[in-house]
Amino acid sequence: MNLLACNPLVSGRIGNIAPGWARKSAPMNERKLVAAAALVGLMLYGVAGLLTGGTTEAQAKSPKTTGKACAPSQAELEKRYEETEKLVSAGSTDKRPGIKPWTDIQGAAEDLTWPAKYYLPWPAGESHKVYQSWNGNRIGPPRATHMQAQNYYAWDFNIVRGEYICAARDGTVTLAHDAEPAGKENDNCLRIRHADGEESVYAHIGSGTSLVKVGDKVLAGQKICQGSNESQHLHFVIWKNMVDYPCRFIDYAATNGVPQYGASPVSGNKGTPQEVIEQIKSDFAKGEAAFKAGKFDEALRFFRLATQREVLIEAYENALARIEECKAEMEKEISAAIEEARKGDYPGADKRFKELKKRYGDKEAQDRIEKALLDLKNDPAFKEWAAKQIAQRAWMDAKAAEEKEDWDKALRIYRDLLKVYKKEDAEYKDLKKKIQEIEIKKGLKD
Repeated sequence: MNLLACNPLVSGRIGNIAPGWARKSAPMNERKLVAAAALVGLMLYGVAGLLTGGTTEAQAKSPKTTGKACAPSQAELEKRYEETEKLVSAGSTDKRPGIKPWTDIQGAAEDLTWPAKYYLPWPAGESHKVYQSWNGNRIGPPRATHMQAQNYYAWDFNIVRGEYICAARDGTVTLAHDAEPAGKENDNCLRIRHADGEESVYAHIGSGTSLVKVGDKVLAGQKICQGSNESQHLHFVIWKNMVDYPCRFIDYAATNGVPQYGASPVSGNKGTPQEVIEQIKSDFAKGEAAFKAGKFDEALRFFRLATQREVLIEAYENALARIEECKAEMEKEISAAIEEARKGDYPGADKRFKELKKRYGDKEAQDRIEKALLDLKNDPAFKEWAAKQIAQRAWMDAKAAEEKEDWDKALRIYRDLLKVYKKEDAEYKDLKKKIQEIEIKKGLKD
């Protein structure tokens, strides 16, 4: 049986997870280019304005700064989480966020502030003692076993046979191994993969106690197995790409949602509240109505709302699929705007992009539209068109200056235009002739 994979940098016993389950593997014509390089920036002020102007939906919802300290917004929490993820994934060492000397409280610092995503992994109302927390908290060497890669962010909870273990979050079962007999129960393990790629790991479960199989979709609070009398504890850790990740528990308020050694936290793992499920269904229904009416920007907004919280129900999964369809429709509009620009209709493209940024308010859509604008600015065909527009405008401005006998301005423009063309170009020769004529007129006037 293909069991759990482990980090190739780690060998032998990994924390207090027996090696039996931890060692198993898992699976333009050159002139035009010169023109563009010299002058395209002057023409693209409108595009640049698009890139920086306006207020996104996320910005509009962010709390205004006052003299008083306020709780971080959801967007700020998500940003902190992304920053923490980068630090965590950079390497398995005891220098990662939230890891303190084993004598200290673990995970309670500012560098570990982000949305809590997991519930305590046992039935609501029950409590189980923490035998060991992160980095061997309050235990230390030689007995502590959470002081190595893949287990720095692990817990041991006192759960034995006859006591149920529950899914800490909605997800899909990727490993369900409970076949090891008495004497080897430490090798029994369940793993559940979640929507963001993280996996919750439930190790040292009782032989023959698994209530789920690989491929099953489970909900938070659902009973999945029992504990073991051999290990006398559940080893619980979050992995992503075989690297252990910190997590905070939704139903534990103390020490930043990170239970410490000796605590006996009481679970609030009742699963997803019914009102949340009903709200997801309602948001999906509104999104579906907008989608069928061809209002893809409005539909995308509602589908985003329906997927803010991972709940493995039909409305949630359908909303995820619809989001991709809405994004495809947005791509069609972006392509149409780019095509207008390439055909020379810059005002039309400018208008389209402004409308798109206004309609599609979520961050992912905004980022995609901005990327399309940047790609457009770098497109040779667009640069060629922009250079022509600049040159045409410059010729018109110079002629207007001549009519007003503003010889200095006319000369300045014509001399700037010389930079666009090569000496062998007809335009270059015409410009030299025009400059000589104006210099004569200017001399007569002076």
